[in-house]
Amino acid sequence: MKYIYIMLTQVGTLVSKSIKLYTKAKYNHASIGVDPELQVFYSFARRVRYFPIIGGLITEVVNEGMFKYYPQTECAIYALPVDEAAYNRFCTVLQKYTRESHKYRYNLLGLFGCMFNKPFQYEYRNTCAEFVAKVLHEAGIYSFNKHFSLVRPDELPGIPRLQKVYEGLMRELEIKHAV
Repeated sequence: MKYIYIMLTQVGTLVSKSIKLYTKAKYNHASIGVDPELQVFYSFARRVRYFPIIGGLITEVVNEGMFKYYPQTECAIYALPVDEAAYNRFCTVLQKYTRESHKYRYNLLGLFGCMFNKPFQYEYRNTCAEFVAKVLHEAGIYSFNKHFSLVRPDELPGIPRLQKVYEGLMRELEIKHAV
């Protein structure tokens, strides 16, 4: 059995606090990966620390990058068990995105569209949850019954067979995982 990991976070930036005010959700950012050490994830987010408008596909490393500057970042990490064939399909899809990461941008209209239940889809633009939903769908693992751009991070824990493996402060994740 192999695992795909989904990480939900609440960082504490002005943008994430604003989204939390609107959604009332505990976590407002989603990432996905296959690292069994729970350290490396992929998502759509800002590429420049002080300028949230410039965003795209990024590699997120636990307690580095934006997470390093927000030590109170809360997170929940879930494991999705999949068979070898599904895992390999997922890795192929993920590699396609990461290999062409320079093409991708953040779907800012999609963020606002989600608030008004109005889908905004662009070929090379995604929100964080839209990306997670797309890669799961493209790998044939799970499909939401809605447009990708309308999927919200707080809906991801509803994926069948998803198992919570950690919840708490991100800075404590390394300590607990190392034990």
